[in-house]
Amino acid sequence: MGKAKEHLHFLGISGHAIRGVALAARELGYAVTGTDEGAYPPGSDWLDEQGITWFRKPTAAHLKGVDTVIVTGSIPPDHLEIVEAKRLGIPVMSFAELVGDLTRRARRIVVAGTHGKTTTTSLLAWTLESAGLAPDFLVGIQPRNFDTSVRLRGGKVAAIEGDEYRSSQLDDSSKFAHYRPDVLILTSVEHDHPDFFRDLAAVKDRFASLIADLPADGRLVHWSGSETVREIAQAFPGERHSYAFEGADWIPEHPRYEPDGIRFTLRHHDDALGELAVPLYGEHNVLNALAAAAVLLEEGLSFESVATGFASFQGASRRFEPVSRPDAAITVIDDYAHHPTEAKTTIRAAKLHYPESRVVAVYQPHTYSRTKELLGEYGEAFGDADQGFITKIEGAREKGDAATVSGADIVKRSKADLTYVEDREKLLDAVTKAAKPGDVVLSMSVAGNDRFAQALAERLERM
Repeated sequence: MGKAKEHLHFLGISGHAIRGVALAARELGYAVTGTDEGAYPPGSDWLDEQGITWFRKPTAAHLKGVDTVIVTGSIPPDHLEIVEAKRLGIPVMSFAELVGDLTRRARRIVVAGTHGKTTTTSLLAWTLESAGLAPDFLVGIQPRNFDTSVRLRGGKVAAIEGDEYRSSQLDDSSKFAHYRPDVLILTSVEHDHPDFFRDLAAVKDRFASLIADLPADGRLVHWSGSETVREIAQAFPGERHSYAFEGADWIPEHPRYEPDGIRFTLRHHDDALGELAVPLYGEHNVLNALAAAAVLLEEGLSFESVATGFASFQGASRRFEPVSRPDAAITVIDDYAHHPTEAKTTIRAAKLHYPESRVVAVYQPHTYSRTKELLGEYGEAFGDADQGFITKIEGAREKGDAATVSGADIVKRSKADLTYVEDREKLLDAVTKAAKPGDVVLSMSVAGNDRFAQALAERLERM
């Protein structure tokens, strides 16, 4: 694709990642418009603030002068404007394919895996930025060090969050297949997205294909604490580096979990390189920071540059994000966890960083298919919580499907002290009543359950 006056039309333009890609394309000189009949704040407000022309109601007229239509995974093949684009012979591509095209000249560092992608990519991008390298980047949600989640300015290096989910309903290839990494971080491989991947074997096949496409002179950095990851990684014949708490090329010695984040001594083989401090939380973020440090040092950054970037990192939105005042009697934390492994890991992080506190978990499951397929794992996810509440499932892309499973099924499967409360306001009442001074309340969901954490923090402050 060339730049000069090409017109890109984005369907589903209010979505977090695609709206960032749309703005980045405009900054590169493309004409940009979009359609999104399901748009709502803050996405719709953001589009207006950026002065992007967009429409709520799809019509054929929106395609006048359009060179390419860009779609998200939520746009059905029978969308009026897709049908019209095909009739007119206008190319239709996913936003992942567009990102791949716009970053093709950069050295691409891609972070892939079931968990940890957003935080690791954000940390990479910020540390490269703080070192003066002005990277391009694509992150699934806005890192707080930046004013956007996507920047595509033709940088020499790009940090990209690589999602294994399909690129669009017209393109079943994984999004990360379009990114062609020079350096790949593989954080974890578990069964997820059961609406698309029938089982773990199907997920593994996608990651194996990604590794098979790495160039011979590429580099793979992988978490060796997972047998599944090790199995996939060993197929790569090129430069390979492992990271884990023990028995790996890169190890975090003496990790400490403090109220302001994590600290550990970075060891590479026999060399202790120094201490890194990052305002992140939990064992999983020790591993995320370890992966990022390994790549950055292997890419030529000094240890001092890495330490400076890590220390000034502000995290990504809704990743173990405190929303209550620092002096509040009850700490309320908002988190994106939406998979049983993530819920378990986030609860464990709260226990590590607040060892004297009771942990109250509030969890909104995401999609019927994921909840149903992973019910067995949910049975073990909340065991470390002192008390927990499960609420109704967020249907998301499956919102029109029959509810074949309920959050109440998680409560039935679990031996933990869990209560099912479907209504949001009743849930707010129940958690307010249950929380005691000194407690930590974790609110975990993809979309935030209508800003549940913020509403809870405000109510608790008035008590």
